[in-house]
Amino acid sequence: MSVLIGAGVVAVLAAGYVGHKGWLAFHRAVGITPGTLKYVEPSQLPPPPMLQLTLVSDQIKGLPPAIVEQLLRIDGKADIFQQWRNDAIKTGQTPMVSEDEFMVSKLLQSRLPELIENYQRIALHEELLQQATNRALTAAYNNRQVSSEEQISETAAQALGLLLEVLIKIETKLDSLLEGCQSEALQQMQVMQRYLDQR
Repeated sequence: MSVLIGAGVVAVLAAGYVGHKGWLAFHRAVGITPGTLKYVEPSQLPPPPMLQLTLVSDQIKGLPPAIVEQLLRIDGKADIFQQWRNDAIKTGQTPMVSEDEFMVSKLLQSRLPELIENYQRIALHEELLQQATNRALTAAYNNRQVSSEEQISETAAQALGLLLEVLIKIETKLDSLLEGCQSEALQQMQVMQRYLDQR
């Protein structure tokens, strides 16, 4: 009987240990460092992270024009939002970092470059496969003219669709952040007008 109780205790401890390690691994995988939280005064916080899209020209190279255009729009909106935040900090305000802002910042700084890199890897792989197929067809038809139209494969089309969908979601979140900044500034102006009207 004591052997069964001992085995049960060991099984429960092992399951708890594995569950705890899995929980920590999950948090590290999504970019969260588990640990204890400490309260920090808002005035002691470092400035909020830059929302700039950090892509080099090699990462943009080979992307479809629609994707490049959307990336430039997102970068411009992120720049405008960062200017709003910098202006608020210069005036002595400490803007709170919202969950949407944190998520957009994380997407722009790390996740989006990874997505673009994965898309480019798929596109390069598909291009190499297309070249190999064209060489084989050319050899089989004794140098007959093979159609030079490049057809995008299902995998590359799916990757392009996913990238476009992520870009649309990021741009939508940035638009809502910018609208929030504008409405906050408008509210401050209305408060000042009401104050002056009462005097």
